[in-house]
Amino acid sequence: MRKYFISALLCFLIILTAHSPAQAEDLTKLDGGSWRPSNNIIGIHIGPAVEEIADNTFINQIQLKVIEVDEANPHFSAYSNCLYDKDQKTLLCVPQALLVVEVPPTVTSINWYALHGVYGPLANDIVEAVRKNAETLGEPFVYVRNWPEYETWPYTNDFPLTG
Repeated sequence: MRKYFISALLCFLIILTAHSPAQAEDLTKLDGGSWRPSNNIIGIHIGPAVEEIADNTFINQIQLKVIEVDEANPHFSAYSNCLYDKDQKTLLCVPQALLVVEVPPTVTSINWYALHGVYGPLANDIVEAVRKNAETLGEPFVYVRNWPEYETWPYTNDFPLTG
């Protein structure tokens, strides 16, 4: 009986630690190496000191569902578990495991890797919502590569898309 209890407890601890939220409290820059090789992150809290987030930061984080940003962060914000610039004009990242997203009415542009790995129909809905926001606000809809010029290693294609 004791052997089964210890085995069950060990399995529970492995599952618990394999799906833990990541903390970015003390970092100033996040990129693909900030917590790799783990692709088991389900949530991240971005602290007030984070100044830069590279495009490749959330690549292959297939279980990511929640992105939170400290209100004191002067560069970034979160809404509906997604990452935006502080003014919520540019969508920077939609977690790959999300199936529902609400887009703020202020968003008129999308970072080129914001929708990487996102469920296709959801990605299409987000693009259309942002396009509609831009039309409503009388601003150009922009699907941009960098915001603002973050490192994109190893992705080197230069193509801003506008529509």
